[in-house]
Amino acid sequence: MNLAFYIARRYLFAKKSHNAINIISMVSVCGVVVATIAMVCTLSVFNGFEGLTTTLFSVFDPDLKIIPVEGKVFDPTAPEMKKVCELPEIRLSCGVLQENALVRYGERQEISILKGVDSSFHHLVQIDTAIIDGKFILNEGEFSCAVLGIGLASALGVNAAFAYPLEIFMPERMGTINIANPATSAIVEYVCIGGVYHINQPVYDEGFMLLPIDLLRSMLAYEKEVSALELKLIPGADASMVKKNIANLIGNGFIVKDRYEQQESSFKMVQIEKWVTYLMLCFILILALFNVLGSLAILMIEKEEDVSKLRSMGASNRLINRVFLFEGWMISLLGAFIGVVIGIILCFLQQRFGLISLGETAGTFIVDAYPVKVEWTDVLIVFLTVVTVGFIAVLYPVHYLGKKWLNKGSVACLLLSFIMASCGGQKKETKNERSSESKNEEIAVTIEPLRYFAEKIAGGNYTFFSIVPVGRSPETYDPSPREMIRVGRSKAYFHIRQLGLEQVLIKSVQENNTCTQLFDISEGMNFHRSEGCADVTDHDEAKAYLPDERIHDTESNHCEDRPDGIKSHSCNGGHDPHIWTSFAGARIMSENIYKAFASFDSEKSLHYEANYLRLMNELELLENTLHEQLDTLVHRGFVIYHPALTYFAEEFGLIQYSIEENGKEPAPSSLKKLIEEARSTQVKVVFVQMEFDRKHAEQIAAEIGARVVTINPLADKWDEQMKRIAKALVTNGEID
Repeated sequence: MNLAFYIARRYLFAKKSHNAINIISMVSVCGVVVATIAMVCTLSVFNGFEGLTTTLFSVFDPDLKIIPVEGKVFDPTAPEMKKVCELPEIRLSCGVLQENALVRYGERQEISILKGVDSSFHHLVQIDTAIIDGKFILNEGEFSCAVLGIGLASALGVNAAFAYPLEIFMPERMGTINIANPATSAIVEYVCIGGVYHINQPVYDEGFMLLPIDLLRSMLAYEKEVSALELKLIPGADASMVKKNIANLIGNGFIVKDRYEQQESSFKMVQIEKWVTYLMLCFILILALFNVLGSLAILMIEKEEDVSKLRSMGASNRLINRVFLFEGWMISLLGAFIGVVIGIILCFLQQRFGLISLGETAGTFIVDAYPVKVEWTDVLIVFLTVVTVGFIAVLYPVHYLGKKWLNKGSVACLLLSFIMASCGGQKKETKNERSSESKNEEIAVTIEPLRYFAEKIAGGNYTFFSIVPVGRSPETYDPSPREMIRVGRSKAYFHIRQLGLEQVLIKSVQENNTCTQLFDISEGMNFHRSEGCADVTDHDEAKAYLPDERIHDTESNHCEDRPDGIKSHSCNGGHDPHIWTSFAGARIMSENIYKAFASFDSEKSLHYEANYLRLMNELELLENTLHEQLDTLVHRGFVIYHPALTYFAEEFGLIQYSIEENGKEPAPSSLKKLIEEARSTQVKVVFVQMEFDRKHAEQIAAEIGARVVTINPLADKWDEQMKRIAKALVTNGEID
């Protein structure tokens, strides 16, 4: 016996010195067993449903069916067709004629597919087993009879006991249609109701009607033509071989379809579902095989002393690696074998006893229990899949372990790295991040514009990082654990209290660390209400701020318009947090940032004060420049998706129309109203932020003849964005 295999077998089945390893090994085997059972049972259930579908369609579909490639009908008495019927494998042939017609009974009428057959049709297929009312009869004395599907019979309100006949209306095939009175161009025939069938297949139950082929030929002015020749094979005949022989006899002018090709879409759907499910189970199998890797790593730790003894006796590294390879392969092989056996047993028990039912009440579905059919090709595929994936999964890790750690006797270090991969990796990455930063202490800010003001005042004494990445909204962003840890290690955290992100983040920072100092840099800012409309909440402040500004009445929740019609449409509930889009907000934030630096780094307060004053001068110059550009604007309105420029619009006397409603997609009625208002004020620019969808902005711009301009109020270059917004308004959007 192969030495490596013998040792591996002993390791697998012999009792280990630590009982936990036995348990882990058995868990690994059980994981593979469960995945294998799931694959065998699932594929067998799909086979069962496929077999059930085949059985249902066999009531109406023949074993083989010949149809023409071109045209609707052909001559069944042609020499090649006679040769087909004379084949020894053909037990019975039946010509059928099929056409659409209007069927009426009393006041009800339906379009039906008429299928003309002869009396041998019920020997060709199992239609007799599907009759639920009356019987299969095509002629009764001198009267023609029809057999209807249950859906069609229900739509017409008939059954086999009715004496009044059905009316069938068929346009004349060879005649002309009288446009003035089309009914005069139709052939009318009457048929009695012989029976009603139920196949549990809507395609046949709801639209088909069987009637004598001679009657349908007379209505269509045919002599002997048929639209298809349906064939029944003798028991045990190979349908695929017979199909090939028939195709050779009839040539390229006809198509031979077996039962699967006659209902190709239904069977393809079952097959697609079957193999997609198989691929999903393969993924689950891969996850189960991770247990095998864990058990191998632990086994290597335990057997380190054995490995040393084997080396001292001359064993090579290749032999030692093969021991653990065989160990992993035997776990996969054992799990695959046990899983296949249990899966087959469960399938046969389901076939025999119906252990798992489809519904609580018998008769609710076509079958009471899940149908299963074990196909040995599927069993072989499952077994080979489990064994192959198991072999591949074990191959690389064992070789990797052997090369890197086995020779050095430090497998324990590898196992620890596997177990602590997420924790250790994160810790190391955080350390690298901190070492890659400047030696200065770090300060966290919520968004990039705050970083702009903080860096201006800090003057290089601190480094800053923004929690919200570019392209994400601070009102909906959810920080990752790594970002939370980074905030907790920061010297300070500058935030705006009204941002949706802050509500949870500040509480978490306060509860989990005491080192980070929190500073609300929006303190002293009069936030506008965005419930009803985004305006200042105090009347006196509003009048002092802009004499003609639209004022929000907090007591009556009413918005009064300015006399000149300037108003804000940024109504999205709560307070408007976008204070960084205004110069008043920028000054308040800058002052608070300066005070924060002076409080925890008082030794450099003069340095911060100088930088703060320099920033105030820059803000004043930029504000004056923008006033020169915007104060003389003719078209003072603009449309924006998310109402982020409310404060900016108020400072410069502009009209902001918001597409977004209460943080949600706008309703069609709101869009219509917005378009009418924007058109009346001759809006030329539609702003859209990079973190939002452009479709509504482009739709409105097309309606009012405006240009769409992408802006980013959350950019780190705050001053450039302010200039871009102003330039877009001055040039009517001609900036890109």
